[in-house]
Amino acid sequence: MLLNVIKLLYLCKKKLQRYKMKHNYIKIITFIALVSILFLQGIWLYNTYTLMEGEFKKKFDEVFLNAVEKEAYTRVEHSARRKEFEGRKIYGVHPYGDHYENILILNDIYSELDLPISFEVVDSILEKNIKENFKQLDYSLCLVDSLDNKIAFINHGIGSNSLSYQTKIQLKNAAPEFIVVNIPSPYKIIFRQMLLLLFGSLGLAIVVIYCLFLQIKIIVRQNRIAEIRQDFTYAMIHDMKNPITSILMGVNALKGGKLDAKPKMKENYYDIISKEGEHLLSIANKILIIAQFEEDKITLFKKPIALDELIHDLTQKYQLNTAKDIQFQIALNGIETIYGDYEYIYESFNNIIDNAVKYSKEKANISITGFIKGNYTQIKFKDDGIGISAKDKKIIFEKFERASAVQKEQKISGFGLGLNYVYQVIRAHGGKIELDSVLGAYSEFTINLPNNDKATTD
Repeated sequence: MLLNVIKLLYLCKKKLQRYKMKHNYIKIITFIALVSILFLQGIWLYNTYTLMEGEFKKKFDEVFLNAVEKEAYTRVEHSARRKEFEGRKIYGVHPYGDHYENILILNDIYSELDLPISFEVVDSILEKNIKENFKQLDYSLCLVDSLDNKIAFINHGIGSNSLSYQTKIQLKNAAPEFIVVNIPSPYKIIFRQMLLLLFGSLGLAIVVIYCLFLQIKIIVRQNRIAEIRQDFTYAMIHDMKNPITSILMGVNALKGGKLDAKPKMKENYYDIISKEGEHLLSIANKILIIAQFEEDKITLFKKPIALDELIHDLTQKYQLNTAKDIQFQIALNGIETIYGDYEYIYESFNNIIDNAVKYSKEKANISITGFIKGNYTQIKFKDDGIGISAKDKKIIFEKFERASAVQKEQKISGFGLGLNYVYQVIRAHGGKIELDSVLGAYSEFTINLPNNDKATTD
């Protein structure tokens, strides 16, 4: 039977190890997937921006070209110059032809007629076109010669330090002149157009990241549960192996009849079997009680408890039943009673003292002091044992958790249920438990119990 139990636990251990390795791979794959999603979304947004930027520049170039071409036509239609063009054919110019070619041809003719460009008219038409197509857009307009000398300049709100997009049009072939326009970088306009898309992408990214975060959190929690189960398996094998072996050996010895002629030894074997059985039963009961506390299925029978008698019974138990030298310093400061369920309070105090004895050095010095704090009775248990690290203090009251120093250095067996049991009992009584400890120096557990059912924790 024992071999079957150990074999089953060994198989559980192997499964948990495979489970842990599998979920490590899942975490890596999840991280890669997250980076890939964000990378692809970034590429998509970049390509969208580039496409919209290209469309914006193309549209603005058309608006600018239209303004320059319209100005050229207005010079033909001007009343003062109309007679000069009556009956004259202008070859190569067509309203629906190549607009850039139209501008060059017209301005070459205007140059022969000494009819210069009306820079203000270009600006007026361009401003009107911009309002129709872009609503609001700052820009500057500049007329320059072939040597880039400035002939005329008009500024509509563009700053000297603005990131800008520049485009220019050649006005004529002979003695070429150029009209140049600068506008601020269109990223603001494009981002405004992409605003809904950006918010949607951001929302999607947040949802994806949050979902992946939850997935990783669940995986980490599952891994933690797997580690706890694995630690519990080790502890269970270690702690249950000896009592089960003792029980089996005792039963076999009694069953063989060899001890019938030795009544005293026979009685000792019965005692061993009984104590080991009680030990196993105590472990099982503690696990069940903790589960019931977690589900709020425990009914407490609270009443006043004589504190000095309770402490006396506990200290006597350890001074009489241990080989270790134990010294108790007790100062209850006049506190006569505490309020609670005797059975659970007794077992809670017993667990704290048991840990103090178990994890002490060659000699155990334990102080128990009592104080009244408003509606609460405060009881402190302090020892000069191995202490608990700052890291372990955060988890020491959790189920199946034990201080790393205990596991690595002291190698004392246990399930990590004792302090969780204390925490559950004190919480069910409406109190709280606190820990102050320095690794390698001391541990001090402070229990705050309400004096009656009306008291509440802070």
